[in-house]
Amino acid sequence: MKLYEISEITSEPLIIIGQWLKEAEDAGSPLPHAMNVATVNASGFPSSRMVLLKSLSEEGLVFFTDYSSKKGLDLMNNGRAAINFWWAKTNKAIRLEGICSKVSQSLSDDYFHSRPLDSKISASVSFQSNVIVSYKDLINEAEEFKKNNEDKDIKRPQRWGGFIFQPNNIEFWKDEPNRLHLRENFKLSNTKWKKVFLSP
Repeated sequence: MKLYEISEITSEPLIIIGQWLKEAEDAGSPLPHAMNVATVNASGFPSSRMVLLKSLSEEGLVFFTDYSSKKGLDLMNNGRAAINFWWAKTNKAIRLEGICSKVSQSLSDDYFHSRPLDSKISASVSFQSNVIVSYKDLINEAEEFKKNNEDKDIKRPQRWGGFIFQPNNIEFWKDEPNRLHLRENFKLSNTKWKKVFLSP
């Protein structure tokens, strides 16, 4: 699965996201595709966590998780989400707001089968966000699972898969030495992006 291919994207703000990701990568930012995803639960309480962007396309941003995890349940109940990128190496940040929905099962299958063995085992034995008896027990369970599945094709757990985040509001923030930071905002109206500048 490609992280991003700028030449295949036509929407201006999505092109910029690809360019800024590439710039952060070239600048040596550790995990340049790490992003903070914020969700809201059924009681209206927000929470956020770091995940890895796995692909960027005209359709949106894709990441993978356990659907039964806290963020997974939040997104199943309320697809609205917010995403932040920030790179110290480039002094730039991106804020996005939009809607998440599940990707197809075939896409989740394809990505799961491309993952390293330890990642497949982790997704299989770890019920993300659930309370565990001890970390040692989890490690032992993973080792036992590995022994029992040697030379087997590990199937994707149905509770594990991808979300695609479709942004409707994107802000690009750039640090400026005069403290008048550049804020460029794109808002999706019908099918067109409208650009304005915001005061810092």
